[in-house]
Amino acid sequence: MRILHAVETLSRNGGGLPIAVTEMAASVAKADSDWHVDLVSSGDPDPVPVSETLHLTTVGRDRVSGARASQWIAEQHQTDSFSVIHQHGLWAPLPVGAGRFAKAHDIPLVLSPHGMLEAWAMAYRKGRKTLAWHLYQKRNLRSAAVLHAASESEGERFRHLGFSQPIAMLPHGVEPIAREPEDPEAVAAPKERKQVLMLSRIHPKKGLDLLLEAWARLAPPDWQLVIAGNDEGDHQAEIEALARRLGLDDEARVRFAGPLFDAEKDTAFRRADVFILPSYSENFGIVVPEALQYGLPVITTADTPWGKLASEKCGWWVPPVADAIGGALREAIALSGKERIAMGQRGRDLVDREHRWPRIAKGYVALYRWLASGADPREAPDCVRFDEREESVGS
Repeated sequence: MRILHAVETLSRNGGGLPIAVTEMAASVAKADSDWHVDLVSSGDPDPVPVSETLHLTTVGRDRVSGARASQWIAEQHQTDSFSVIHQHGLWAPLPVGAGRFAKAHDIPLVLSPHGMLEAWAMAYRKGRKTLAWHLYQKRNLRSAAVLHAASESEGERFRHLGFSQPIAMLPHGVEPIAREPEDPEAVAAPKERKQVLMLSRIHPKKGLDLLLEAWARLAPPDWQLVIAGNDEGDHQAEIEALARRLGLDDEARVRFAGPLFDAEKDTAFRRADVFILPSYSENFGIVVPEALQYGLPVITTADTPWGKLASEKCGWWVPPVADAIGGALREAIALSGKERIAMGQRGRDLVDREHRWPRIAKGYVALYRWLASGADPREAPDCVRFDEREESVGS
């Protein structure tokens, strides 16, 4: 079998999507060495690492990157036909072009929106998305053989929008971290204050305004809020201005650490005492299991699919409002060292049970095989959910 994954960017500044796509594709390639797994992207400087088990092709980023990708896909398909095409993301020309090719050549298409259909995401820069929705996006989504949801809430969103094709319910995974720090000296360096870490893109949907409002009200002595991540759309300037207005311009209270990768990212997690992701919207939030496997109690909002933080007693799942976020922070800061360690161990156990790639890859392997063999509903793998309603997508 030959599987093609198509994604617009593999840049390390692209958030969780490039990591999820590359690790997902690599896990499938490792699960069955007879499979040929291709990955096509526009190509970006400073990409995420890509496993040698994948056959990576980059076509360059410009106005015709989608056309070049489609041409490459067509040439490859003539030589050795694709069994399944997996489109990652919407709106961008390269993955959309891959989806169109699948439809035109009757190749089963799996489409992973990666949160781009969530209500908050659809409302952000709404004008352009509304136009694209009516011109091509709704039609492209209808053409997918299967929609992939990384969480129950994302699957519910697909049905709410009226899409009735099968949904593959498969979460994202994380690679295990090393036992020892990548930079032992940095991890062991003395720190004057305990740390709450927020590590993600600096983007309006991440709820940093809520976090700063909560932090200003709480004003915890002997604690520092560390905000790390790449600045997207110059949003960090807005957040830094808000911090100044709230009286949080002292680096001892709030520190902006910038983008962190590799050893610096590992160090930030290991030096933190609590992790927080105060997002207005997440279809998954891959940084949550990343933080959990470092043994950190995690705070996030009910607009993320992480209710298990509360039920598994490894964190807080609260409404996306400053008061609720502040209440969770207050409880987290008040934990004893023993309580934090116990919560951290429960978080590690959750990741080991549900978010390791070898286990998740079995679902993808079963899904791709099922699609390639004709997608008989009677033989659908366990991850596939059907919808019997005869609804069409509204205009």
